[in-house]
Amino acid sequence: MTIAGTYEVDDIVRFERRGSGVRASVETLHTYDLTVIAADVDGVVAAAGGWLCDRVRAGWQVTVLVPAGHDVTALTILGVRAAAVDSVADALRGHTPAAIAVDARVLSRDDRARRAVLRLVDGTRTEVTVWGESALFGSDARFGRVAHRLSAAAQAFKARAVATTGKVGPLHPAVEQFLSAALWYPPDGTDLAPAPEQ
Repeated sequence: MTIAGTYEVDDIVRFERRGSGVRASVETLHTYDLTVIAADVDGVVAAAGGWLCDRVRAGWQVTVLVPAGHDVTALTILGVRAAAVDSVADALRGHTPAAIAVDARVLSRDDRARRAVLRLVDGTRTEVTVWGESALFGSDARFGRVAHRLSAAAQAFKARAVATTGKVGPLHPAVEQFLSAALWYPPDGTDLAPAPEQ
């Protein structure tokens, strides 16, 4: 004989769930959060918009840090959050996301931001991805060339986001290219796959 218990909805108690995340550390579990450091809205949408859209669709919390005063409508179309910042290094202080992506132009212009990102790479606890040309990260053996194949939905959202920026250019490829130090994601479980040799 099986006895089933019944419970009123009011009997259910909310509790803080601490058991989900991408990587366990001694102190806490990281959530699926990606912090993106952009030089401008147009650049991040064109170079990484499809990947960011697909990460949001996969359940990631994606926040794009942009200089104050930028129109963030295109980022909203991709489903990401936008935050205006005056100092990237200050925004990263005390914050260790599961993953970070950064425009190589920011790294070449901002010494403090570059040092903050290098600290994350050295700490080996954060996936670090760079788009654009970067001599520093391009020559770092911890980074490899990777690519993300955009889903059909990401291609559609990215096309709409690019149109919102007012930039006219060539058709947007279905694959976006990056340099990445994906420090713990298994090759069969990541959305960034090794790029073919050129």
